[in-house]
Amino acid sequence: MAEAAPQGPVTLAQLVGTVLAYFVMGAVVLAVIDLLFVLPSGRPFGETSGWIAALPTVWAYTEQFRRYGGAARWGVMLAGVVLGLGAGIAVGVLLPPTWPPMLTGGLAGLTAALVYAPLWYAGARAYGEERVA
Repeated sequence: MAEAAPQGPVTLAQLVGTVLAYFVMGAVVLAVIDLLFVLPSGRPFGETSGWIAALPTVWAYTEQFRRYGGAARWGVMLAGVVLGLGAGIAVGVLLPPTWPPMLTGGLAGLTAALVYAPLWYAGARAYGEERVA
């Protein structure tokens, strides 16, 4: 019996939707954890880096990476990471320094994840070899 191909988003809209869902889950968990540390310590809410909220999006992209074979996926991934992180860092630098780190980091991480999505989607389809079982 043949194995099914890895499941996951098949259109750019589905990929972006998945990434947004993972980011929202990460942001909610980060806010709850930060709140749990704020209550006993008395420190201000939002002082935790918001970049952490973007970490779950890595899982979505890891599944996408596994979906394709061949050496080209490494180049596509590296280019996407460099450009995505560059865009995220640029957003983080351009936002007002008076905003809490959770907000600025979250917006920067979201930017990085959303810049990576179309780069990965186009690159993987152009140069990647989708695995079929």
